[in-house]
Amino acid sequence: MNNMTRVSMIVVAALLAGALNACGGGSSTLATTTPAATSFDLQTGVTGLVASGQTATVALSGTAIVSGSSVPFTGAGTLTLAPGVSATFNGEGTQSQTETISGTVTEAGQTGTIPTNVVSDYYATGNGAFVGETGSNEYDVAQAAFTYPTSVMAGSSGVLGTTSNYTDSTMSVAQGTTQVSYTVSAVSGSTTSVVVAITDLVYDTQSNLLETDVTNYTLTDAGVLSLVSASVQSTSSGTLTVTVQ
Repeated sequence: MNNMTRVSMIVVAALLAGALNACGGGSSTLATTTPAATSFDLQTGVTGLVASGQTATVALSGTAIVSGSSVPFTGAGTLTLAPGVSATFNGEGTQSQTETISGTVTEAGQTGTIPTNVVSDYYATGNGAFVGETGSNEYDVAQAAFTYPTSVMAGSSGVLGTTSNYTDSTMSVAQGTTQVSYTVSAVSGSTTSVVVAITDLVYDTQSNLLETDVTNYTLTDAGVLSLVSASVQSTSSGTLTVTVQ
């Protein structure tokens, strides 16, 4: 059969789900110089992206750990951030943004279809504060709802907050925590935009680092936030880079 093994598909699917984490991770290669000390409104950018959504063609690359070996893969797909809708999370009214990715991946000369992965992020209706995230076997609740800064510039950084992670909405089985932080870097030759990297450090219940996710966005001085790339580094599954084309 012209398909990837089931194990490989599950591994890649898990990595793709991690890359969709809206809080999540990688490092920017776009920022090389320092623009003028212009202030950028990250909270407005997040609120706008949740409201309008974004659909993009993406390139995929990375390595999947299969039977103890690291196997490289490449692929292509479509990543969709749906416009936010009214929803309930942890008993509270919120705006929910659903994120999906679909496409194909080629590994060792075999091509397979990516199982559809869905992650939903939830924001407080009053101030757009991040309150949590759900996915397959995932129910992450912000220990304290956090808003994004309304004034950042190249060189800014900070910790946004921490989520407590569970397997489902009963919150009876803990999986660990995720610390969410941000860094702002300059874009070479631009004084009207910066790159914002949102980094997730995912820990198990024993405080062992399991995964590092970084999501890179461009943020303009008009408060427009756009996804550029995302990366996942998992200690058990492998690596993944998703790049908007």
